[in-house]
Amino acid sequence: MDFNTYAAEKMVEVRLADLRAAGARAALLASARVGPRGVGPAVGGALIRLGRWLAPGEVVAAPNAGVRVAR
Repeated sequence: MDFNTYAAEKMVEVRLADLRAAGARAALLASARVGPRGVGPAVGGALIRLGRWLAPGEVVAAPNAGVRVAR
């Protein structure tokens, strides 16, 4: 059975075009992502740290926050 190099080259060409398009989409999505969301999360994190600093012995970690887990 003969190996058709033209057909193989065309299949590779189509596959590379698909991969390049997927890479371009991924790069576009990565460039559209926003970094930190602004002042709100920074202030929230600062308030949480302040609360932990002001009441270090008052922090009680509730396991699973009271959620029952089926076992």
